[in-house]
Amino acid sequence: MSTPTDRTGSSARTWWVVGVVGVLAMSAVAVWFGLSATLGRVHWVDTGHQIVADDRVDVRFDLTRDPTRSVVCLLEAQDVRHTVVGSVETTIGPVASSPSRHVATVRTAGPAVTGYVERCRYADED
Repeated sequence: MSTPTDRTGSSARTWWVVGVVGVLAMSAVAVWFGLSATLGRVHWVDTGHQIVADDRVDVRFDLTRDPTRSVVCLLEAQDVRHTVVGSVETTIGPVASSPSRHVATVRTAGPAVTGYVERCRYADED
């Protein structure tokens, strides 16, 4: 016959095992959700901008994507008050490899202080 101490120790050990298995299972589900939400998507990194003139900004950015598909990116330029003074959708065709660097021009209605990529998507995803 077992003593009360043995049952308490065995019970605590069982709950520790259940807890560890539960945490591992939940971690696996979180990783699965994270990967499924990002794999195959277009990712971009703003790498700079150049104010070319009062009515023009060149935006430089890197794309990581399926290199066989075209991508459409929305670029924007803002003035000192963070007001959008220009925007353009630019299509980047297929490339040899990914990531790839691109530069596109945004025409503005007034002087801009910054230019950036607002969003990108595959051209065939409407």
